[in-house]
Amino acid sequence: MGAFSTKKTLYGDTARIPQVAEKIRQAFVNEGYEVRIEDPASGQRIFISKGGLFKAALGLRTALEVTMTPISSGEIAFEAGVSVVKQQLVPTLITMFVFAPVVIAQVWGMVQQSKLDEKALAIAERELYKH
Repeated sequence: MGAFSTKKTLYGDTARIPQVAEKIRQAFVNEGYEVRIEDPASGQRIFISKGGLFKAALGLRTALEVTMTPISSGEIAFEAGVSVVKQQLVPTLITMFVFAPVVIAQVWGMVQQSKLDEKALAIAERELYKH
């Protein structure tokens, strides 16, 4: 994923991943974040970003990427980390080559400061464990 990563195994019904993804989406949208679920049917990949902050930063489009993958019938691998959104890959690669230390520090600082990864994990745990 990127500069940092939060990983945890969650225990619950893997069929609920799309519902958990939707709860994460709702919570972040309510706080003004842009949220995109890559495959709504499976809910496995969620991209969370703050519109103006990262668009303005050197033309990059970055996001917190949350991935939930079924391991077995009762286990879900949860991973959250900084990601570069694919639509901006070429301009981002050029910019990252030149400004990588500055960009990585900015993105990592924003995510760590606001604890977005921990918030997404808490929502997932709450939704899986309440049933």
